[in-house]
Amino acid sequence: MGWWSTLVGGGSPDERAARAQAKADKRAAREAAEAAEKSQRNLELFDRALGNDPDNAGLAARRKAAIALVLASELTMGREAWLAIARDHPSELPMALEQVGVSYHLEKDYASALKHYEDAIRVGADAGQLADNIAEARKGLAALG
Repeated sequence: MGWWSTLVGGGSPDERAARAQAKADKRAAREAAEAAEKSQRNLELFDRALGNDPDNAGLAARRKAAIALVLASELTMGREAWLAIARDHPSELPMALEQVGVSYHLEKDYASALKHYEDAIRVGADAGQLADNIAEARKGLAALG
């Protein structure tokens, strides 16, 4: 192929369609592989957050994994992880409830977020630290009418 046909995509319409299809297939395969890898990584994080990874069963590793799940938008798994941490480490209950509230907040479920923020304060979380989150959740709830 000459430089002109390379530039403008020479070849018959069938050849161009075949190249376009091959390119689309390659992209779809790459995206599927990336999605599978991300899903596997999130399942490993979830397992770690639940305390099922013997090499990373410490509280700090579990917290880090639970935070990573929330940041990866695996909000349901993140909530389950935080509640499992609180079950195994009762002193973590205020932080766990706060983080569950954050996950609901990210889903724009402001009523559930507020409930969990308030529950966190009731069990010992710093009300001042949660004031902005509570104000934003109330504002979001009011906007929903």
